[in-house]
Amino acid sequence: MENASKALIIAGEILIGILVLSLATYIITQFGSFSRNLNDQISETEIATFNVNFTNYSERTNISMQEIATIINYAKRNNSEYEAERGDDYYVDVMIDGTSIIDTDINDFLSQNKNTTYYSCNAIVSNISATSNTEEIQARRTMADNDIVYNEYTRRVRSINFHTIGANSAESELYANALLQKYNIVWRDTV
Repeated sequence: MENASKALIIAGEILIGILVLSLATYIITQFGSFSRNLNDQISETEIATFNVNFTNYSERTNISMQEIATIINYAKRNNSEYEAERGDDYYVDVMIDGTSIIDTDINDFLSQNKNTTYYSCNAIVSNISATSNTEEIQARRTMADNDIVYNEYTRRVRSINFHTIGANSAESELYANALLQKYNIVWRDTV
């Protein structure tokens, strides 16, 4: 009888031990899952915060050279921080009309444009013409959606492409003056 009661006590202690271990395993798993979800949320927020520095320019048709210089500096800082080179997952390229300008000297870039050039992103502006009313110009805007490219692995912006507005310097100057003088721009959108 004495051995049977000791056996029951030992069996009870083992069951209580298994219960405690099961509960501990459950709690650890839940905390691990919570931690993993929290890390995923932080990662998503970091990606979105990084990308918004580029996506703010999407579908804009009044991007100045100073804004592009800011983007170049941001991309260079990112590339330096990650020690990224062309082809790396964290490398960011900045282009104008499909040509990389990431290695361009910012001061040269700013002095070459002299406040007369504007750019667009995910939109192409062409056929700019003045009407008889000097405070109105007409322009054709073609919406594009491939000027911001994402890295499929990191989901971060990999490159951004800007389009020079105006087919020639006269169109470019007309558009710049319209923006500076706050003329009414009549859009003739095409798809």
